[in-house]
Amino acid sequence: MAQNNNDEIDLGVVFRKLKEQYRNFLIWLYHCVQFVIRNIIILLVLLVVGIAAGYFWKENSKGEKITEVIIQNNFNSTNYVYNAILILKSKSKQGDLKFLSKYGFKTDEIEIKDLEITPIVNILDLAKKTKDEDRTFEEYMAQTDFEDDILLSEVFYTEYTYHRLLITGTHVAGDETIKSLINYLNSSDLYQEIKAVSIEETKAKIARNEKSIKDIEGVFESYVDSNAVAAAASQVYFKNNENNNLHFLLEEKRIIMDEIEKLKIELIKYDDVVSLINQPKFVSSVGILDRKTILVPFFLIFFFVAFSVIRSTYRKAKGWSDQRDR
Repeated sequence: MAQNNNDEIDLGVVFRKLKEQYRNFLIWLYHCVQFVIRNIIILLVLLVVGIAAGYFWKENSKGEKITEVIIQNNFNSTNYVYNAILILKSKSKQGDLKFLSKYGFKTDEIEIKDLEITPIVNILDLAKKTKDEDRTFEEYMAQTDFEDDILLSEVFYTEYTYHRLLITGTHVAGDETIKSLINYLNSSDLYQEIKAVSIEETKAKIARNEKSIKDIEGVFESYVDSNAVAAAASQVYFKNNENNNLHFLLEEKRIIMDEIEKLKIELIKYDDVVSLINQPKFVSSVGILDRKTILVPFFLIFFFVAFSVIRSTYRKAKGWSDQRDR
């Protein structure tokens, strides 16, 4: 019986404590609302001033910009391009104005803070370029599952068609920076000579393939003319072995036409040693400290509230001190 009474007393104490805490919370909430009502004008002014100050601060701040450039390295120039990127990165960090000016970059302020180039991994590229070697497509697929870093290493990066160039620029970086970078990569006299020879070879290969197409079409025309049957003008009869040969020629024609199409597309990209594939634009790098239109008004209001709490606490302490002295 005594145990039950103790349990009831304990529960009663718990409920009273909970009720007291709930009441204290409501009182605190009431004081918060009253504080906002009393200081609504000051809070609104701080909010507007903070947003305006944050906006102008953001507009006038010299933050970083970033962009991603997709390039195609033509004429087996990947090693050259990677080395050229490392040199430009080093010269930019050193502030070598003579070097930067030579390739059209600004010299009053450095445009590039960092450069990072990586291959865009394409297993099909590897499979096509190594189909006559011991490495098989299945081996590459196994490496993508377990050894992603290997596919990005120097062992394979020259085999990929496209590469991703991440540029971190200063506040003065813009479209002209990207243009100067591409011009710099295309400034090699050696690869310009290789480019001219490769373009002529590609055009010659297209011409040879087009001639092969005409020859195949000529074979078809002569065959049809020699095998037409007057009794059935709408039909043409073929011998079985000749029919097989024609099927082979049709398949060969299709392959050659596909190759011509690919060569013409590549010829368009052969306008330079390094071709720009996308249309990159610099955008501001956004971090938590870059959200100035939010942070400035937040801290203004926070400091005002903190000051008000400290002032109120000081007045209470002063009042208690005066009462004790009496």
